[in-house]
Amino acid sequence: AENQRNRQAGKLNHDITRRLLDYLERKYEMRHNTVLGCTEIRKAGSNEPFVAADERMRNTIAIKARLDGIDVWDKDIRRYTESRFVKSFNPVDDFLNRLRGRWDGNDHIKALADCVPNDNDRWPDWFHTWFLAMVAQWMRLDTSHGNSVAPLLISRQGYRKSTFCKRLLPEALQWGYNDNLVISEKQNTLRAMTQSLLINIDEFNALSAKTQDGFLKNVMQLASIKLRQPYRQQQVTLPRVASFIATANVSDVFSDPSGCRRFIAVTLTAPVRLSGHIDYDQLYAQAVAELESGRRYWFDEADTQAIMQNNVQYQQRTPAEALFFECFSVPKDLVKGAYMTAASIFSLLRQRYGSQLRLTSLSHFGRMLANIPNLHSKHSSHGTEYL
Repeated sequence: AENQRNRQAGKLNHDITRRLLDYLERKYEMRHNTVLGCTEIRKAGSNEPFVAADERMRNTIAIKARLDGIDVWDKDIRRYTESRFVKSFNPVDDFLNRLRGRWDGNDHIKALADCVPNDNDRWPDWFHTWFLAMVAQWMRLDTSHGNSVAPLLISRQGYRKSTFCKRLLPEALQWGYNDNLVISEKQNTLRAMTQSLLINIDEFNALSAKTQDGFLKNVMQLASIKLRQPYRQQQVTLPRVASFIATANVSDVFSDPSGCRRFIAVTLTAPVRLSGHIDYDQLYAQAVAELESGRRYWFDEADTQAIMQNNVQYQQRTPAEALFFECFSVPKDLVKGAYMTAASIFSLLRQRYGSQLRLTSLSHFGRMLANIPNLHSKHSSHGTEYL
């Protein structure tokens, strides 16, 4: 008798499960968003946007199912929404896949770059390469390297820099735009790099030297992210998705000469010119077509050197460096000028500025001189001498 009751209970549970599966598939459309890592839901046959199947939504579905005569609980709904019965869906792949083979041949990426007025002749080419790198990051074309370069738009307020950054993404991908991230919060930044598509570092000049030269310089080159998921002991490795862009209101933004290779800094000469309509389909169809044809989407050594040379003008100067340039200039011709040791230069500056020249040691002053771009030096019996 007990075995018979168990068989009947098992059959009843089996029937309830079947009825529940039929009910959910008939009433709702669900998909597991692999980028955001959550299940999304909407009514079957509706054109409404998908919404997250959170606890509130699951409870609502459970109550409706019970009212329709299905004896289930919210845990049964959660078990379904977090199972492989829900199909996987990547919104970025879905957007890009439907654009394959549809490019009209016009240079829409250059047209977008030309909306940013500046006096850097290399900007259209650099922006083009960066834009392809952003899309290549989404397409996972290189799982060993991350998009480690970011445009940096510099101007006073009111030049529509942030608007330009936001409008780089179409409406279908706007969920992936992030401009309120506190970069110094490391775990949040790392998590955002796995879930966002484009991170805008607004007011880049407000970043501390420690954050700019340490954490940010490191994370920008990551290809994958190691995170500890909620309620799990072990770390998981997730693919990096996001690229970076940045804005600033002042020009002396770089505190580390080696870190400036990560940014394409340009000074806007006028507000950004954005039309009311951007043809996103053609913009991204061009990116997909060029990437699939093998166009380069990374910055080679020549590009990197040119970017670093361009960024010299945006370096922050220490007080000692500022005083140095009050007294000396760096000759362009190696024939002109005089060679002086760090001690001689330091002595002259000390005579002229006295206590204003604050340095911990002469060796620290020598390192500062060694980091000044284009300052020629040679070794002699007196030590290192600078021209």
